[in-house]
Amino acid sequence: MNIRILLVAVLSVFIAATPVVYASTLKVTLNPSTRTADVVSTAVTTFVLTYPAGSGLSHYLGNYSSDVNWSGSFSAANSGVQEFGDALEQGNQDNQGNQDNQHLQVQNMNITYELSSKGNDTTFVLKKTTVISAEVLGAFTLVNNTVRVNMRWVPFVVRGAMKFDLDGHELDVNLAGSAMSYQLGERPFAQAAIASMFGSYPIWQASTLNFSALNSNLSTWTRSYNSITNTTTYSKTIAGESSLNVSASYNGQTYTMSMRSDPSAQVVVKGYAVASGNSLIVERTPLLFNFVLWVGVGAFLAVAAVGTSLYLRRRTTQRAGGLQLGQSQPALPTTPSASP
Repeated sequence: MNIRILLVAVLSVFIAATPVVYASTLKVTLNPSTRTADVVSTAVTTFVLTYPAGSGLSHYLGNYSSDVNWSGSFSAANSGVQEFGDALEQGNQDNQGNQDNQHLQVQNMNITYELSSKGNDTTFVLKKTTVISAEVLGAFTLVNNTVRVNMRWVPFVVRGAMKFDLDGHELDVNLAGSAMSYQLGERPFAQAAIASMFGSYPIWQASTLNFSALNSNLSTWTRSYNSITNTTTYSKTIAGESSLNVSASYNGQTYTMSMRSDPSAQVVVKGYAVASGNSLIVERTPLLFNFVLWVGVGAFLAVAAVGTSLYLRRRTTQRAGGLQLGQSQPALPTTPSASP
């Protein structure tokens, strides 16, 4: 019994010490009427830094916690918005670098950038969240009265810094090293030590606005159609989490840093759509799924049923009334007359 209690206690401590990995989501809503794509990207990355108990980082980060956020709205002329557009354009290329003739344009963008962290004697956890909402033009084409939507750009990756002036601060909302430096601005020793140990590793320049794990033909995604709202949805979720791990040695002691994310995506289009490779084709809704048609048919059948019921009831009433009016009284029995 004591052993079971001990195992439960150890397991509870392990679960409590394991950082939660938050899902990154990408939602693209397509409107064939306006030929626009509304993109909402919520990129959540979890960084975990480990260090020996009693080390300098343990001293500076052991009781550290911080929550900060910035936001801003930008037009197509903003350099950061243009960098985001360039990332979509790069995603618009195939494996050989060939690009579709369509040119994607980001019309406007809203950004929220959040950093939340907490440290203890051996571990520092930083959660970085970048929410981007943007309106994109150029994905739609009309060929022979058929609407086709190019979706090759959806699993995009922003490579390099993407800077915006958020609440009076010029911030890079993409690179991992930037997030770590911003969050530890109040701890310059820890900031310098971490940059010294991990600044030369790829993780420092790693992109957090990265949905490349979703890169596969849209025809392989999960499809559903809602006949009531007349919307088609394609979705994909990556099983498990993508991660990047590095370690460094300082004064004979080991320090580690990792970043993790768990991306998923959803593409929603108004109308009945089917995938063809990395494109969506908006088609006429089949009669089987035409909700409006079936509502009309149902209403017609309901009216017909009510009319038939009233007609039959009226006929029954008329027949009953006819019988009552034409019914004769039963004949009285007659007594045979006596013969003279």
